[in-house]
Amino acid sequence: MTPPRDALSYDRVLQAALALADVHGLESLSMRRLGSELGVEAMSLYRHVANKDALLDAMVDAIVQTWVDDAHPAVDDWRARLSSIMHRAHRALLQRPWAVELVTARPRVGDARLRYAEAVTTALLDGGFTPQLAHHGLHIVDGTIMGFTAQQARRPSAAALGDRVQALHDGTLADTYPGISRTIRERHDHHEEYALMVDLVIEGLGRLRDGRPPRRSESGAAYALSFS
Repeated sequence: MTPPRDALSYDRVLQAALALADVHGLESLSMRRLGSELGVEAMSLYRHVANKDALLDAMVDAIVQTWVDDAHPAVDDWRARLSSIMHRAHRALLQRPWAVELVTARPRVGDARLRYAEAVTTALLDGGFTPQLAHHGLHIVDGTIMGFTAQQARRPSAAALGDRVQALHDGTLADTYPGISRTIRERHDHHEEYALMVDLVIEGLGRLRDGRPPRRSESGAAYALSFS
């Protein structure tokens, strides 16, 4: 017997939860409200997801899955592979600003997160990186994606920044903050900044692979690198 078109399923519950967060924000998501959106009692949802935590983890996996596009064959160049993943992840998160906090906050590693980590790690290993450098590279790539995107997603409006920033624009704080005053009116594009960040990370990783590590800073922690 064919089930009715509106029958509940795991995927339908998941997609409804994503849509609810997209429209009303993640803070609006509760099992009761999700059930209302689907036209069922909240208890009916528990036949498909164990609890709200399980639903949130499923939402993370659905979001991260979009970072690795299995429909396009992987290119041979490790740089192009990393760049593609980093830009795709950044775009996907900015389309759902609420997702940045969710992905950061949920520690559970699902299949999509594993596929993402495998794609980054394999790109580096295929590019001639040692296992240790590939491991470091995964965390550097992940930190760049999440850190920069979180900063951009949380960026407040000019009005919310307050009158001190406006004073910097006007030049009335130039004596107190000469460095910022010199740069604040320069052309500023967050998408270009992220593209630059991606290129810098990939260039830096390439230097590591080739045995040309950066000069160590005096204030940083000591670290050991294996190049063979």
